[in-house]
Amino acid sequence: MKSGIQKGLLLLLCAAAIGVAVYYGYLNRNASSSEEPVTVGEIQDLLLIDMESNYPPTAREVVSNFCRIYKALYEEEASQDEVRELGAKLATLFDTDLLNNQFDYEGSLIQEINRKKTDGYTLSTYRVQSAAEVVTGYVEGHDVSYVNCMVTMRKGSQLYANNYLFVLRREEESGRWKIFGWTVTNDE
Repeated sequence: MKSGIQKGLLLLLCAAAIGVAVYYGYLNRNASSSEEPVTVGEIQDLLLIDMESNYPPTAREVVSNFCRIYKALYEEEASQDEVRELGAKLATLFDTDLLNNQFDYEGSLIQEINRKKTDGYTLSTYRVQSAAEVVTGYVEGHDVSYVNCMVTMRKGSQLYANNYLFVLRREEESGRWKIFGWTVTNDE
């Protein structure tokens, strides 16, 4: 009789141990699923883009990517390495003639971003003209595209809007649109 009670008691203890293990497993599963999701900033999103395989297909999208990168650099805190990496992504959007005419491109970019942040500027918004409004043509043996973009900078409560005209050339080898240059067309 004693062995029957002992076996019953042992089975009861095993069942209780299994019940406790299942209960704690359930609690841990719910605790881990209720954790806050990790948010990735715009800079990290941009760094994950592979510009070689995901190059913007139109001149308008090249300008939009250019502005998106600058907006992230002006608004978020970035390490020097992140600024360098985003600068390299910007450089992939540039025509080789534009890049060849730059003196210390990376240093100039870092200096510009630091100066704007020190002066309290952020790139508030940008609006690239619609695809239907983009003008294309053929100049000196190259397909060219002219894309207007309104960029609004904020300093404190002040807003400063500028219209930019971007000139892009299509590379013969790759067929990709590359920024050849830009200019402010008017101040508002």
